Amino acid sequence: MFPMNDALQLPLAEQKVNVDGGRPPLPKSATRLPVPGLRPKRPATNENEPPLEDRKRARYLLAPPKRGAMSVAVSQPKEAPVAPALRSRRAPAPPAPAPGAGEKKRAPWDLKGQVSDLRAKVATFREKAQGLEGENRALKQQVAGLEQELQRAGAQNGELGSRASSLALELQVWQGQAKESLQKVSELLAREQWLEETVGSQAQRIGELEAAKKEAQEAKGSLAAQLEATEVRLRLAEGDLAQRGRENEALRSQLAEQDRRLHESEMERRFLHNTVQELKGNIRVFCRVRPLLPCEKQAQKGMGHLCFPPDDNRALVLSKAEESHVGRERKDDITYEFNFDRVFPPSSSQEEVFEEIALLVQSALDGYHVCIFAYGQTGSGKTYTMEGPEDLAPSTAGMIPRAVQQVFRAARQMEAKGWKYQFTANFLEIYNESLRDLLVLRPERSGELEIKRVNQTTEELHVPNLSYVSVASEGEVLKLLQTAKAQRSVARTILNERSSRSHSLFQLHIEGHHASRDVRTSSVLSLVDLAGSERLDKSLSKGERLRETQAINSSLSNLGLVIMALSNKEAHVPYRNSKLTYLLQNSLGGSSKMLMFVNISPLEENFAESLNSLRFARKVNECVIGTAQTHRK
Repeated sequence: MFPMNDALQLPLAEQKVNVDGGRPPLPKSATRLPVPGLRPKRPATNENEPPLEDRKRARYLLAPPKRGAMSVAVSQPKEAPVAPALRSRRAPAPPAPAPGAGEKKRAPWDLKGQVSDLRAKVATFREKAQGLEGENRALKQQVAGLEQELQRAGAQNGELGSRASSLALELQVWQGQAKESLQKVSELLAREQWLEETVGSQAQRIGELEAAKKEAQEAKGSLAAQLEATEVRLRLAEGDLAQRGRENEALRSQLAEQDRRLHESEMERRFLHNTVQELKGNIRVFCRVRPLLPCEKQAQKGMGHLCFPPDDNRALVLSKAEESHVGRERKDDITYEFNFDRVFPPSSSQEEVFEEIALLVQSALDGYHVCIFAYGQTGSGKTYTMEGPEDLAPSTAGMIPRAVQQVFRAARQMEAKGWKYQFTANFLEIYNESLRDLLVLRPERSGELEIKRVNQTTEELHVPNLSYVSVASEGEVLKLLQTAKAQRSVARTILNERSSRSHSLFQLHIEGHHASRDVRTSSVLSLVDLAGSERLDKSLSKGERLRETQAINSSLSNLGLVIMALSNKEAHVPYRNSKLTYLLQNSLGGSSKMLMFVNISPLEENFAESLNSLRFARKVNECVIGTAQTHRK
């Protein structure tokens, strides 16, 4: 409950004194005295009851407050009634005596007495009116004070109402906070329970940790001793590490020296390797005789006209019996002896053949242009030598897949010496003096390809619009070889059931870089499977086969002319007489290394063709071209 004003709890008389600043109340008016002989018109029924006018004033003062003071009436106790205070101030006038009670009733004729009675009554009423006027003034003053007090009470009531509103809002806030506090208390109780459980588990854990601590302290003593021993060993190790650091610096200097020597030895190896290859000849010729086919063995076709000296693997002898034209007399056999860099009999395997050219393939990684091609009549085993059979196996793989494997294997080994290599492959064929890309699906529809210079300042040649494929492993190259093999032009002839009707050319471009020495090399490994030469009188070619045979023989003849011109140091070398020699210009000149396989048939019926091939190979073997130059940048 709100605190109540103490002034409201005092009687009205005391309140009046407080309102007037402590002034004493007004004196009571003179009481009204009855006039003898006069009877009031309306005598009071009760001598203690005030007159009607006083009762009206008392009812006005005791009337309930209006709406504006309702909040004060609710919050404050009822004030003491005003009527008793008013009664206490004015004593009621004694009732007028009844007529005839003290005096005798005047006779009607006693007009003078009646007039005096009336005058006495008038004087009494005047005194009473004066007393009532004084009381009225006092009551008006009291009403004015009460109105001022009522105004103050109303203001105070407004203040108390606003305060009650603010306190109600605060009560709502505190009630919300109380709810939150209750919720927090419940949460805290739950957390307290959880903490008690945690404390219990932690106490148990602490006990375990104390036991562990005791054990750790016991172990600490032993570890301290071990630490001391370790520190001693560490100091020794630091001294040893310093010694090793000095040794390491010495080893680094030795390593740099070894790296320098390794590079010098690699350069010396390349020089000696190239010297050995030059001593063997920058143009070398290997002769290979293919074995008899199963059908040829059944036909009992022998190889009696071929002789391989057992003590010389570089010689081959052809012999032929010649009969007399005048009689049956038999003359001595005519023999033709040939010497090459190496002769491989029919029993030689693909691996034995490749061992002889492996070092030449290494020259391609060293930065030299290398060209290896197979020459011979149709059906002499050129494609088998260069590519291998249809069902390719590791033991029967030809020179091209073996050379690719050798290059990538050597490149991986050279990485340890600081060399990095990049490889680009292309595969094309020359059919009827037209270039065809064998790495596209339809070579005949790929458009005409032309041979052009890379730029005006170099003699390097390239073929625009040809497929140049970057390769990083031998597996990728072998897939390209299978694609090219399926696209190559072959046909059946009288001399060979599956004859190659074009020259196929596989080229592997090799770019080497030694970062620490800033040395770059560039070379091309060209592996060529030439189309088989045929004699028109034996092949009996007609139509399209005839044009193919003429183009093949013409390009092979131009190849011979180019080699002869290089051997004779002629000023003009007819490279442009055929697409084959023009494309191989960079690989046939003095800045490259060249090896030719001459493949011959073991059948005596092909004696003339074998003899022509061997004679051409001997001319090539007798050629001496300039010293090969490494291509460094």
